[in-house]
Amino acid sequence: MDMLARTPPDPCTGDLAGFQPGDSLFTTQGLGLHGRGCLLQAAPREDVGACAARLLAQAAELRAGPDAAGPADEGGAPLLLLGLLPYDAAGPAPALLRVPRTLRRIAAPGGLPPARGGAILGRREHPDRSGYEQGVRAALAQMNRDGGLRKLVLSRTLELELDRPLDLPEVLARLWRASPQGHTYALPVSDTGQDYFLGASPELLVRREGRRVRVHPLAGTAARHPDAAEDARIARALLDSPKDRLEHAVVVEAIEAALRPLCRTLDVPTRPGLTSTARLWHLGSLIEGELADPAISALDLAIALHPTPAVCGLPTADARRAIAGLEPFERGYFAGAVGWCDTAGDGAWAVSIRCAHACGRRVTLSAGAGIVPGSVPELEYQETGNKLRTVLDALGLL
Repeated sequence: MDMLARTPPDPCTGDLAGFQPGDSLFTTQGLGLHGRGCLLQAAPREDVGACAARLLAQAAELRAGPDAAGPADEGGAPLLLLGLLPYDAAGPAPALLRVPRTLRRIAAPGGLPPARGGAILGRREHPDRSGYEQGVRAALAQMNRDGGLRKLVLSRTLELELDRPLDLPEVLARLWRASPQGHTYALPVSDTGQDYFLGASPELLVRREGRRVRVHPLAGTAARHPDAAEDARIARALLDSPKDRLEHAVVVEAIEAALRPLCRTLDVPTRPGLTSTARLWHLGSLIEGELADPAISALDLAIALHPTPAVCGLPTADARRAIAGLEPFERGYFAGAVGWCDTAGDGAWAVSIRCAHACGRRVTLSAGAGIVPGSVPELEYQETGNKLRTVLDALGLL
């Protein structure tokens, strides 16, 4: 059986010291799910909603069959599916759904490992600052011109060529420790085991536990300050910002419209609160409800909600078209969804932001900013830079 090595974990990287090429990770509420190998996976371009239950049912039969070698998980980890959904289901990046061959629960590392960093041999912003700010101006002009587009999220990438491949256990440990209540993730996106999509998302797309549903959208952002008094002032200003409140309200409105037909009850806050990461303040609203139909799974809900206006815009179809015309690259898994679902339909899915695509020595980071009337191009560029710092911190490249 493909079981994980019983070597003592490093005090800083913890159980992530055993993370190997090809492994998967998703953390939520301080708990990590570490998968190894692949028992079953969806075929390329297979319908995501239809195949998840089938994969889990087949996996349960395989593990219970006469040829099973014994328990295939550790620490009470249930049979579940780990998945990664692209931003655009019709784009070149396929949805990835896998049932790991082995799975175990792991705790967050006990300390923050030193960032060994490395040398940057090459660096490219796509688009560059001038191009991004021009894109924001074009988006604002389009909003003024047709009046129907209320928000769109415009993103950019930062491509780095490093002097050596990433040390994944170290990078993931730093991401997890810096955002213990967020969702750190790493999933291989090719069969080589060297090609990874990874990050640390602060944004819960949806969690389902029985009939209970929770969604925590984030929209409206400000950079934190090392001085406590100034940091508190920035947080208060964000709460009172008309532009950021508008950006957030658009997201909450769309999520409520998608969830209310599926829920017996739905509690939507009238005012956003504050959510913080090590680098940023966000406006956030915790939306909770009770499903009308218990057969609706966490993955079904993720598909129904994705993409929210927090990563796309509103109206969704108009924002998609505008983004396709303004962004000079394919998003791939950036602004998609990452998470898990079990045989009961429970699960948790996060919005795949604060992320990077790492392949060998090449790492591509992505970040976006919500554009609404009143957006300032220079400030939106700065916001994307602040968001990129989450992964740059973990890479030790600041």
